[in-house]
Amino acid sequence: MKETRRIFNLDFLAADNFDALVEDVLHRPTDAEHLPFIITPNVDLTVHLNKNKELLPYFQRSRYILPDGFPIILFSKILGRPLKKRLAGSDLFPVGWKAIKREQQKAFFIAPSNAVKEILEKEYADCRFYIPPFFEANDAEVETEAQRILPQLLDFSPKHVFLGLRYPKQEMLILNLYKKLNERGAEIPVFYNLGASYEFYTGLKERAPRWMQKSGLEWLHRFLSEPKRTFRRYFWDDLYIFVLFLKEILRREK
Repeated sequence: MKETRRIFNLDFLAADNFDALVEDVLHRPTDAEHLPFIITPNVDLTVHLNKNKELLPYFQRSRYILPDGFPIILFSKILGRPLKKRLAGSDLFPVGWKAIKREQQKAFFIAPSNAVKEILEKEYADCRFYIPPFFEANDAEVETEAQRILPQLLDFSPKHVFLGLRYPKQEMLILNLYKKLNERGAEIPVFYNLGASYEFYTGLKERAPRWMQKSGLEWLHRFLSEPKRTFRRYFWDDLYIFVLFLKEILRREK
């Protein structure tokens, strides 16, 4: 049975590797308590989910919630609910992808670019890809994309669906597709919400050096790589994590 710690309204996995997770997802269906999602919240996603009262109840029920960020680990220790290790989506993907290829299970990618497709399909034949055009994160445009993707999922019946989009597009799309498949009584795959992991794996984006990953400075590397896009995220939006931390302290003292 998996060990979790509830922090910031999410039940994070307390583990020091991906072995049990990969074995579970490959060989066992999602139980009735959970939805077939694997999400890897860092500070940014934790903040966004807590602010989004429509998405939070669904993603709280994710099959696996991995702590992808050193601040999450640090806060867990301060709160007396220590998580064992940072479990980044960028580290999960190579492990899970290798196992999927070994077990010869079908995989479907909603990928950010044709470049990702060209590299991954050379590694494994039993996978398919959909490269979405630019679309806004609103119900109408997400619905349009879901309608384009759904027939491909029904035809291919993958066991694993990987998304490489940004918040909240991939969360909205995952939820929409899950509901549509469930309504039709179709086989429901596991949905992986892993952001830029595929681009790191394929070498299309440069991940932070190992010493920065280990010292909790991967965020700084991403900020220096994309300062205009990430400035507000790191120096304004994500500061809300301290509000969530204060709420946890007050809740503990009641």
